[in-house]
Amino acid sequence: MGLSTANLSALRVFPPSSVIGRTLEFFEFLKYETKSFRGEDIVSKNDLLEAIQKSTKIKQTSKIKKSNIVKQFEDFIFNLDKILFVKNSEDEITEIKWSLIDDFCSLLRLIERSDERKVRWAVYYIFNSGNVKISKEKISELLKDFKIKNLEKTLEKIIKTELLAGLDASFDGNQIVFNHKKGDKLVSHYLADAIEEPSRRSPGELEKEILELIDEGSYSNQEISQALLIDEGLVSRTLTKLRKQEKIILSSFGKHGARYFTTNCDNCPFGTTKASCRKDALSYIITSYMQDFGLDLNANDLDPVETNQALLKIKRTVMIARKEKTTKMERNISENLEFLFSKVVDKFIKLDTTDKKPSVIKDYIMQVTPNLSNLPMLYQLGLKKGTEEGIRIMDEMLQFASKSIKKEDRLKIKKHAMNQTNKVLKDIGMDKPDFR
Repeated sequence: MGLSTANLSALRVFPPSSVIGRTLEFFEFLKYETKSFRGEDIVSKNDLLEAIQKSTKIKQTSKIKKSNIVKQFEDFIFNLDKILFVKNSEDEITEIKWSLIDDFCSLLRLIERSDERKVRWAVYYIFNSGNVKISKEKISELLKDFKIKNLEKTLEKIIKTELLAGLDASFDGNQIVFNHKKGDKLVSHYLADAIEEPSRRSPGELEKEILELIDEGSYSNQEISQALLIDEGLVSRTLTKLRKQEKIILSSFGKHGARYFTTNCDNCPFGTTKASCRKDALSYIITSYMQDFGLDLNANDLDPVETNQALLKIKRTVMIARKEKTTKMERNISENLEFLFSKVVDKFIKLDTTDKKPSVIKDYIMQVTPNLSNLPMLYQLGLKKGTEEGIRIMDEMLQFASKSIKKEDRLKIKKHAMNQTNKVLKDIGMDKPDFR
């Protein structure tokens, strides 16, 4: 997701104090009290100033000299022109982007409710002023109008979070140092994107996205939250509504009692019959296998697939597998996925030779960890198939060399290899291989 270009520009021009000063009042005036102006191409500043005098959003207008209000409003309009929200001239404003004004006004109210958002804004504001080294004192000075609790801890949290995302920076408790060029746009996103709420979708859009997600698998509240970048409480409320409408059903329970949901095939939210949905998915998979591999599958081959949701997920996987793999981007993705997943396997599958040169078969012991179960399912399936084929090829080689290797030694080697392989497959969540 991330902030819009317009909001990023506005956060660079307006300082964090805008959420409690006249700036916010002017934004709210433009958002809530300008209905009569919104159909006009040109709006007179005098007309706006007269409306401001009657505004409920502008505090103490009767106690402030009109000249002061005029000056404050002129400065405000000047900044709006700077970020291209309006076009400013001496007596009027034109090309008013009402939707951008409304959107940024909502963002200001959002920032107002969170110390972390204020701190992020302050760091972002200072960085975009051309600073790659920012002292805690400078941040504190910019936020002097707020009572920020434990500024140092908040800064540590922000930097730690963004380091995991790829930011190259450090914080020693007194100063943030960015190892990026001045004005690096990527840094701006690291600092500012989290200011916005994870989701600003309408209820209808949110329900549609959740239904599309769980129509190809069962998901828990937490998994939906992570996949769609939505607050978990909002996910829970939406699922409750969808369950009452009988558009989704409880699929099963996971670890620690987590509840998993799928769409309800008996009341399809997409208006498709169960039979028609299954038929279409089967047709795509069978046709793809014939065209791509020359394999003649039939519907009976896929009878073990119990639910339509599971079949739709298989269809999606087949569809992705058919995608062109020779483009520059696809090659780059493949190479880096291989690198990343191989690092996991290399780390967690090791030979334990008890710190000595192995002398007998039993000295070759695999050290495996259940962390491997976090690998993607397709990668696990690749490991499983590769392991099975490795054992099969080894057995055939031993059979070929049977004249020089005693039968009992060959069986010992095979049994030991199978036991070690089963240990690996058990820890990645796969069933034991069917060795022949």
